[in-house]
Amino acid sequence: MKDLRSDRELAQRAAQGDEPAWRQVYEETCDGLFAFLCYQVGDRDEARDLLQETYIQAFRRLHLYRAEAPLGAWLRAIALRKALDWKRRVLKRIKRNTSLVETSAATDGDPPEVRFDSESRALTEAIASLPPVQRAVLLLREWEEWDFHAIAAALRCKESTARVHHMRARRRLARVLNPGSVPVATEGLEGQTT
Repeated sequence: MKDLRSDRELAQRAAQGDEPAWRQVYEETCDGLFAFLCYQVGDRDEARDLLQETYIQAFRRLHLYRAEAPLGAWLRAIALRKALDWKRRVLKRIKRNTSLVETSAATDGDPPEVRFDSESRALTEAIASLPPVQRAVLLLREWEEWDFHAIAAALRCKESTARVHHMRARRRLARVLNPGSVPVATEGLEGQTT
């Protein structure tokens, strides 16, 4: 795990206008944040816009970074909120501008395609089919290996709620990827009732 003290020092230098420090922050986090946003919104162009918004907000608020978590995790939480806000705006616009029948017909097509060498098309489509919050929790837990406490803080919900979203996302992925299979085990849900 990266040293939080070095993250704090880097953030302080960047907040004070040290351009090489800001460039280092950007270079160390850009690829991971972009991939994360692509999965969240399913559109590379929108992900680029959200990435830019993430860095703008981070630059303005870098003085607030307290090094309680790695700098990359702090940035990813900002990116997640940007992605969820974007989805809310898009859904609101769709609901306002189209009828219920048109909306259901528009969502029956394939989800926007985002391909990564390490992921199969089926998995990418299955992840894209998850509700936004479930997708966020699943990616943060499985891909980023965040604990449920950190996920709950990023989503501004209870830890038990984050666990439920994770369980539901895993079950839905299992149903989509393996129709007719046995439900996914609930490992990692210690103390949780279903």
